[in-house]
Amino acid sequence: MYLKWSPIYSVNVAKLDEQHKTIFGLINDLFELKDHLSKKEELAIIHKLIDYANEHLKTEETYFKELNYPNTISHTKQHDNYRKQVKAFETKIEKSDELEKDHDELIDFLKHWWLNHIQKIDQEYVDFFNEHGIH
Repeated sequence: MYLKWSPIYSVNVAKLDEQHKTIFGLINDLFELKDHLSKKEELAIIHKLIDYANEHLKTEETYFKELNYPNTISHTKQHDNYRKQVKAFETKIEKSDELEKDHDELIDFLKHWWLNHIQKIDQEYVDFFNEHGIH
């Protein structure tokens, strides 16, 4: 199932919304590999996703620091856990003899994590950011 952007995912910060849309696109790129799985292609997209998601998470963390966001520690822990889990998937896929199974597990993890994170965790900073002039 593809991830489709909807206004319900908006965090009311244009830069972050655009980054979230790009992340959805990269996850969809991974999903599209389903019918013609190639470890090389899979890892190339995973590397792009890791790099881009890290850039996005660092953007949020920079805002947290600049604005002295009160939930910085708990939110950043979520980011750190995500980074560890995706890195573990990357390592697993590099060594995989069951690429289709591992691919499906990765897609499920990414969809669940990003949808939950954006709809619940990121929504916690929306009012705070907006009150501090970040839109």
